[in-house]
Amino acid sequence: MSDRQAQSLSEPIPPTPSKLLANRTAVIQKYPLRRPMSWRHSLVPRPLLHRLFPLLSPSSSDTPSASFYRLYQFLVIDWTVQFRNELEYFWTQSQPDWALSALPDPYPNDKPNAGSTTDTDEALQYAIMAGLCYIMEKAYNRLIMRGLPRDAPPIVDDFEELQARPKQPENVPAWAEAVVPLSEVMDVPDSEGNVPTDEDADEDFLRFGVRVATPHWVFV
Repeated sequence: MSDRQAQSLSEPIPPTPSKLLANRTAVIQKYPLRRPMSWRHSLVPRPLLHRLFPLLSPSSSDTPSASFYRLYQFLVIDWTVQFRNELEYFWTQSQPDWALSALPDPYPNDKPNAGSTTDTDEALQYAIMAGLCYIMEKAYNRLIMRGLPRDAPPIVDDFEELQARPKQPENVPAWAEAVVPLSEVMDVPDSEGNVPTDEDADEDFLRFGVRVATPHWVFV
């Protein structure tokens, strides 16, 4: 296991849906549109020496889990611009540990129990995260099957060469496939408080018992 993978496993779990929906402004203030590299980093506490001498210490790198947790928050509060920005940002990280299938399980030990009153919000969070993995798979494979791999340069000079490369589609992580659907469908309203009907709700989330509108996942 690489140091980045170990750090990704230690990323703190973000707030549950109810807390995010109760204070959308907090997320917007924490992740401003300007200077995204100021907040695109791991949230794992740094060693004491690094905190005492920040100017002499290397900057904290980002991790797949940290980015995924930001994407989850942008989805829940229905912040379309930042959702698409973060979705594309994750895509551009082509290192092996950023493969979608390698994304660590947010709850590797104690799985949330939707039947428990205290775990209901955590179960909803887990279900949303599972559905989000399927959205990411769909968004990324759309580009991959069109001949645009994740390690493509920012400016493509020879698109035919990229298209000729072997296609390596992304796959949802095993933990997302194994998430048990909620016992009762739960709603995630948009920024105006509206909830879609079952017919209009996104199928990738509805399979896990979450009724939410389809996010804007197409980019490039």
